[in-house]
Amino acid sequence: MSIWKVTPQESGIKLIAFLRSKLGPDYSLKFFKRALESNHCLINKRLQRFGTTTLGSGDIVDFQIEKAENLNPIEKITPLTLYVDDDFVIIDKPSGVASDDLKLVKHLTASFPHLELVHRLDKETSGALIFARNPSTFKSMVNLFRERKVKKKYLAIVDGVPKESQGVVKNYLAKLHTYQGQSLWGQAPKEQGLLAITEWQVTSRGSDCALVLCHPITGRTHQIRVHLSGIGYPILGDKQYSKMTRSNYQPNRCLLHALEISFPHPHSSKMISVNSPLPKDFLNAIQMLNLKHA
Repeated sequence: MSIWKVTPQESGIKLIAFLRSKLGPDYSLKFFKRALESNHCLINKRLQRFGTTTLGSGDIVDFQIEKAENLNPIEKITPLTLYVDDDFVIIDKPSGVASDDLKLVKHLTASFPHLELVHRLDKETSGALIFARNPSTFKSMVNLFRERKVKKKYLAIVDGVPKESQGVVKNYLAKLHTYQGQSLWGQAPKEQGLLAITEWQVTSRGSDCALVLCHPITGRTHQIRVHLSGIGYPILGDKQYSKMTRSNYQPNRCLLHALEISFPHPHSSKMISVNSPLPKDFLNAIQMLNLKHA
């Protein structure tokens, strides 16, 4: 662990530049970015994940270099295949991997050539992800999503315990601004946003966290994350939409999992329903927070 106090002369410097000035050229820019994304830096005892953050005189920077040095980039991605037929491949996307990650696509196309990504999950979100195996199926699936015939269930661990057992969030969302290459979405006037509807239900309560099942009726960018944050219960580990936390538990990622996806097969009309098992880090969080999941 390395702890520094920002001097008056250093005031105004960006976080990554500050870290590089302290640790020298032996550490790459990618190293620092990966360390920040993995929650290994505190400023004044608060997590900071953005390297462009401006430091002020007197700020205390706590960089957990030992943990950062143990981070290794993902060399090989071998996701579990949840479902496959002549038209689809549905995989269990791990957290920390983009939906269109080149290593992921390379692994899949080695067995299933000519794949097209049907929809996306956020990089930190784990769970069921659909690829189409031919252009006809891809076009049909895009139409099913547009017609809201694809049903999805997500499981989230939220910071705080909702008083209500269930609810519906309905509003309009728009991209408010971009920060460090990340789009930040939020509520907007009807004429400026896209309709977004999320049904949610508490399935387990802990002392300062809860397990929430979410049914997004629409599929807007960051919809569940924005909606849960908007009602006062952001997803635990979501650093984009949660600045202060009630819980002392600090996961390495946003604890959102694409649990189930179902839709009528575009060629046979047979209902396809696929479930994704909860990953180890999610199960560990449930146990540590004294939550229950059937």
